[in-house]
Amino acid sequence: MKLKQWLIIVGVLGTAQALWAQQPTDIFDEVYTDRVDSLLNDVFFGDEEWSYLVEPRKHYQFLYWRSNFDSGTYFAGREIGEQQSNLSGQLYYLHSLGFYAGVSGAWYSQLDPGYRTTVLTAGYANGPQKMSFFRYRLAFDYFLYHDDDPDFDPAYSGGINTGITLKSKHAGVRVDAYHLLGDDFKTSLTVDGYSSWRLLRLGTYDRVSLEPEVSLFWGAELVEYQLNEVLIDPETNIIYDRYFEDTFGLMNIQLEIPLNIRYKQFDIEASWIHNFPHSMQDGLTYPESSFFRFSVGYLFNL
Repeated sequence: MKLKQWLIIVGVLGTAQALWAQQPTDIFDEVYTDRVDSLLNDVFFGDEEWSYLVEPRKHYQFLYWRSNFDSGTYFAGREIGEQQSNLSGQLYYLHSLGFYAGVSGAWYSQLDPGYRTTVLTAGYANGPQKMSFFRYRLAFDYFLYHDDDPDFDPAYSGGINTGITLKSKHAGVRVDAYHLLGDDFKTSLTVDGYSSWRLLRLGTYDRVSLEPEVSLFWGAELVEYQLNEVLIDPETNIIYDRYFEDTFGLMNIQLEIPLNIRYKQFDIEASWIHNFPHSMQDGLTYPESSFFRFSVGYLFNL
């Protein structure tokens, strides 16, 4: 596959989102959204930009399929289900003008039902022609839930992502704000620093590369606070000496070391990922964790 076609793929999307530790159904909904968002980062943000290489008045259209397997399931560095793996897939339509749309879903090994949410996405990404180092993006997600449990009441119906990318030849920074919408409203912020280094050339355009990345994730966590004085409800005589409140702050630092192979129409990646979670609750700590990710993508020319 020609280089400029891959450049269109790696220059389009990316998103992130937030944690609200309330009830298991809500947690899994948010974990799923986070998983899809990080997959979009993996697929569409690489080490090169495409806009200044595309011939004037000539446009390209593609379908891109990708499937990922994670050996563990984590949200903001917190393990969700002991040794829970997940398998996800995405299919996206991409246009060189910057428009894209797609559908994605994920299956979890310990969740019943294992597949419960489909995400529909539409968005736009672009950048000034004379500023190839800068890109901006806007995307809308809509969640379709598949759960017959009458007690299942998801808090979110969709989300909006806004973000920018600044980059040089071998390194870059992505900043994304994600807003969950529905019965509740939650916001998160992700900052990613990444680089790309070619290890082996497999022909004129194909290659093997190392693409390390460090991500910082800010979100809202339910934190317990101690009251300065004890309060007693006069009607129930219940004693209150603490309260709970959503607190926004740094929740996780993640290190990812992926080995990427681009060969003809295929995009293959194997990654080792390590979490350094941080809690805003005094005296509460989360253990560091690691897991592996393997993904395969294929590009269809239209």
